[in-house]
Amino acid sequence: MLRIKKQATKRDVLGFRLPMLTHEEPTLDITDITIIDADNTFFMRMGSEAMTGYQIGEDHVLVIDRTLTPVTGSIVVFFHEGYFYTREYRPEKNKLVLKANTPAESIIIEDIQSWTCFGVVTLTLNPVIQPQHRVGRYSFVCAC
Repeated sequence: MLRIKKQATKRDVLGFRLPMLTHEEPTLDITDITIIDADNTFFMRMGSEAMTGYQIGEDHVLVIDRTLTPVTGSIVVFFHEGYFYTREYRPEKNKLVLKANTPAESIIIEDIQSWTCFGVVTLTLNPVIQPQHRVGRYSFVCAC
């Protein structure tokens, strides 16, 4: 036996609709802002104060995109002689200068083949939570 459902009659709306029913806010998702290519985006924590002149402090979280090729002036994470470094990319004629705050922390590579670019830093996340707030469930919020 078939049951036929009676359709509800459409009511006419009198007056104005509520503005909150017609306006929709777009959702705000931090990953839409920080990550362009999810498969090639990595997060690292800055381990030194070599880049404080570039507003990258120790324990800041770096968002790194591995698909970007570095251009002059970009901040890169690179692998050289067994260690990872974060420096400003400054290629010159026959050498590669990776600048930091001071000339002593800068790295000059004569043999350009001896370094590997891990990726380009697209964003830094710096913690502003005070140590007094790092208790309970907040103890791991940007645990820097």
